[in-house]
Amino acid sequence: MEPNGILIYGELNEEQEIKTVVYELLTKARELKEKIWNQAIRVCIIGPRINYEEIINKLGSYGADDVIIVSDNRLKEYNHNYHPEIFTQIAQKFPPRMILIGATLQGKEIASYTAVKLETGLTADCTDLDIGENNLLLSTRPTFGGQLTADILCSTFPQMATIQENIFKAHSIENHSVNAIYNWIDIDKIDKRINIIKSIKKIINKHDIQNSKILVSGGAGACQNNGFALIYQLAQKLKAQVCGSREAREKGFITKAQQVGQTGKIVSPDIYIAIGISGANQHLTGIKNSGKIIAVNKDKNAPIFNYSDIGIVGDLFEILPELIRSLDNIEEENDQ
Repeated sequence: MEPNGILIYGELNEEQEIKTVVYELLTKARELKEKIWNQAIRVCIIGPRINYEEIINKLGSYGADDVIIVSDNRLKEYNHNYHPEIFTQIAQKFPPRMILIGATLQGKEIASYTAVKLETGLTADCTDLDIGENNLLLSTRPTFGGQLTADILCSTFPQMATIQENIFKAHSIENHSVNAIYNWIDIDKIDKRINIIKSIKKIINKHDIQNSKILVSGGAGACQNNGFALIYQLAQKLKAQVCGSREAREKGFITKAQQVGQTGKIVSPDIYIAIGISGANQHLTGIKNSGKIIAVNKDKNAPIFNYSDIGIVGDLFEILPELIRSLDNIEEENDQ
């Protein structure tokens, strides 16, 4: 069978809901589909026996043409034996031109397993996708520790890529029909080499910068004097989280969990306040889906101003104290 279509892994969370990254990939897949015609977009869901009607309709509203469902109550939780092999069998039964998978812990395992089984290449942790020469998938990913980006042209089929979360904005569409395909796979025939002895649920950190609506971020310009002390004060006033650039992390002002950029986290807050950040490409990749970007930098030619909605040229050690005082005055007025 001639490879055709774009196959996306429809990862479920613990509540049996589709993870946001799947909708992000569907949005990007629609863009790719416009450049290579007659490519159906399919989502493969592997999970327990539940009613998938609402999930199917929602996936359709983001552009899925087909939703392939493999259900068994033994698939309620992710299984290292079953899920990778099932997804591979689906890819063999419906040979796709491309396979797109979110670069989650689960997605990375499934992608690597599938690539080996199908004897094809895999570009990992991508930050962008496009169609290159000869209608081949062109994947962009960071390299050299995030200092550079590499454009990789996939020449083997299926063309595979894992994509970081929060890279693409998810957009729904109207009046798009979707077809449900319930596919049965004999799980008992899958070689079971790993036994799950115990599962421990991870407690989600509510203060994770990827969950924050407002972020105050510091760069090289704030890594002196009391720059980050001012940033933390401002964040407290705004009920925001603090994050920063790679240099801020290397100098110990933030942790790895607070680093934003290609080698850190990809964020999409409503408001991103960049303090003393010049705007290198590896950092901009991590904030491109922010709602509004406000930048403060004393260099009027800083690249960050080309991407910011509001740009303030000035010394952060003069601007932040004034801003904090203004917020204090607003609080006092509200208390009266």
